[in-house]
Amino acid sequence: MMSVNGPDLKQMSTLKMGGRAGLALFPENLSHLDELGRSWDRIGKRRLFLGRGSNVLFTEDNVDLVLIKWRINKDPQVMSNNEHTVLVRVDGGFPLPRLLGWCSAYGLSGLEELAGIPGTVGGAVAMNAGAHQTDICAIVTRIELWSPGQGVFSLTPGNFSYGYRKFSPGINMDEFLIISVEIELAPESPGHVRKKTRQFYMRKKKVQPLLSNTAGCVFKNPDEQETAGRLLDRAGLRGKTRGQVCFSSKHANFLVNLGGGTSREALELIQEAREAVLQMSGHDLEMEILVV
Repeated sequence: MMSVNGPDLKQMSTLKMGGRAGLALFPENLSHLDELGRSWDRIGKRRLFLGRGSNVLFTEDNVDLVLIKWRINKDPQVMSNNEHTVLVRVDGGFPLPRLLGWCSAYGLSGLEELAGIPGTVGGAVAMNAGAHQTDICAIVTRIELWSPGQGVFSLTPGNFSYGYRKFSPGINMDEFLIISVEIELAPESPGHVRKKTRQFYMRKKKVQPLLSNTAGCVFKNPDEQETAGRLLDRAGLRGKTRGQVCFSSKHANFLVNLGGGTSREALELIQEAREAVLQMSGHDLEMEILVV
């Protein structure tokens, strides 16, 4: 199993900030996971399973952190198909944007609304990524997971739960790795899937800084009637800058690293935003990104 001492956290997240962790481990097969399980109690007390790091704000104080990143990202595999549905198995390390491209090429519909969301498939399921009233967990038919205490196991709908930006394996488990996911898609013409995917991507690109160094939405929407972005906008946070970090001028709920931004600048700006929104509206915004 490949390991890296002192990995640079700037290179392991889309926000590109933070110091160095203590160790990064890259299991690539089930034997590596067995090895990891045997050494679990010896590798450190602070551990984090990581996909692409597209919803993480790393601080500079992580010298005791151990990262575990599943390296396998082999191509999706069609498990079964009929006139109306196609079941596809996708590796947890497979990039979500590549999956959408694969679906477009093979004419499989169901994920188009997720265009523009970075990260891996496993990470997307772990936080139940979604857009336009579409959640990825809603089309999941089977999940293969690993935990240090239980090893490899599978769950089907009814044995796991999910909600707005959250997923739970349904058992008392804080640490788990998503090895693979089976999703239910619908056959459609490749041209139609490609066109629909591009439409959702371009729509999102107009209002979100997709090409900037961000970690996605900073705050969860407080309810269905009110979005965090609108609250931040009304509180004057759109474009607000602290050092080399700002809230995007395109979308007030996106934190952008302008280049060389630090976690201190980011956290100060986040705290300022929470206080401004609370004072203005009474909403105490809940973080969507993970601060580590």
